[in-house]
Amino acid sequence: MSKMIRSAAVLLGLIALASRAEAQAAAQPKPGPLKAAATEYSFEIRPTLGLVIPLAPSGDVGWDIGGSFRVRPPSWPLGLQLDLIWMDLDYSLFQFTADAFFPFATGSTSFEPYIIAGLGMYDGEFGINAGVGADFAISGSPIGFFAETRFHVVFEPGDNPNLLPINAGVRIRF
Repeated sequence: MSKMIRSAAVLLGLIALASRAEAQAAAQPKPGPLKAAATEYSFEIRPTLGLVIPLAPSGDVGWDIGGSFRVRPPSWPLGLQLDLIWMDLDYSLFQFTADAFFPFATGSTSFEPYIIAGLGMYDGEFGINAGVGADFAISGSPIGFFAETRFHVVFEPGDNPNLLPINAGVRIRF
């Protein structure tokens, strides 16, 4: 009989522990919709500054300043990026592009190379771009750095300027 009582006591103890753990889990605050979305998606803002090399014999090297917004859904291999950049060459050029990027897994938590390509408007003219870059993380921080270069072709009537910006910037994940 004592063996049966011990078994019943152990069973009741396990049930009590399970119900207590369930009660503690239910008492934990549930994340709000923004917090839940942030754990599922990766969002970044990326202010940038760089040199712009026009790939034409008469073009002078210029500079650019701007920023990007990135989002990467949790199960997608690709992310999406929007850029707003102002270029100062022999003339000013405002760039708005929509791009897709593909990060390569390296096994490192501090280095992530990627390829990027997209299309956009350059002072009202259609253009395309493609390039490579790398993200550099600071361990445990949402702030990191990046370096990137892209080849841009702008389809202007009579003249198609090709540009090669080389940019660096800060990336802030949230």
